Amino acid sequence: MAKKQKGQALVESVVGLSFVIVPLLIIFPLLAKVSSAQHRADQAAHYNAWERTVWKESRPDRMPSRSGLYVAIRSDEEQMQYLPWRFYQQDGRKIATRQKDQWSWDNNVHPLLKYPLKRDGTNSLLLKNLQESAKDEQELARISGSQQGSGTPGTYGASVERAVGMLSFTGFKLPRDQFYRTQVKTDLENLEMSPFDQLNLSVEGQSALLASGWNAAGPYHVKNRVRRLVLTNYMDVGVIRTAQNLIGIIPFGKEIKSNSLKLGFVEPDVLPANRLCTYGTKNCGG
Repeated sequence: MAKKQKGQALVESVVGLSFVIVPLLIIFPLLAKVSSAQHRADQAAHYNAWERTVWKESRPDRMPSRSGLYVAIRSDEEQMQYLPWRFYQQDGRKIATRQKDQWSWDNNVHPLLKYPLKRDGTNSLLLKNLQESAKDEQELARISGSQQGSGTPGTYGASVERAVGMLSFTGFKLPRDQFYRTQVKTDLENLEMSPFDQLNLSVEGQSALLASGWNAAGPYHVKNRVRRLVLTNYMDVGVIRTAQNLIGIIPFGKEIKSNSLKLGFVEPDVLPANRLCTYGTKNCGG
């Protein structure tokens, strides 16, 4: 009986190494890489939501047609192209609003997103190409996402929006799609080893942000948007202005002149002096 039990501990060790220890040694580093990809997807989704509060998809309503005004417009695709540079590239690289270099998934991506997926042990990019014909220099070759603006959620928010919408007959209109929901998704490559060759994993980050519909693109935009709510605005016509100027001829009627009593006058909020300083100087962030 003793001879038949000889080597039992060795067999148990081999079985344990083969079916428990070795798979754990493989899966733990892979889980760390997957967690890194998930973290970046979450960050990218948050970033997209914040950027959508500033960069609009189209020209705002009641935007005045005059020179010197800048409207921040950026399409969904243009916004997504910033994600690899900000969240997927190696540490130590500068982030610029306008990139002069060309992106490369093979050369620029962070080492935490590479893993020895193949049997030869060479590190390969964990993020999977969305299409077989995708090129290495395309920023959106391995990430996808969506950015959607909708109405304020909840009964109270929807009621306020409807109440404000009732003023649209005056020409006053606020954007009603300021609840931004964003999603960033990346598919992951499979390992060339059973059973990890059929995982077909993907990571997805989501975010939501409620912005203010009162944002305006400068003082002239404020005037165009709010002026229609000032009741005296409808009296600002040529006939009444002429009458004002005629009454202004009378000594005690000077204050009624059209250049003094301005009907429908709107003055946007003026920035306080401490907000007009040069950032980085003394008493201004320096």
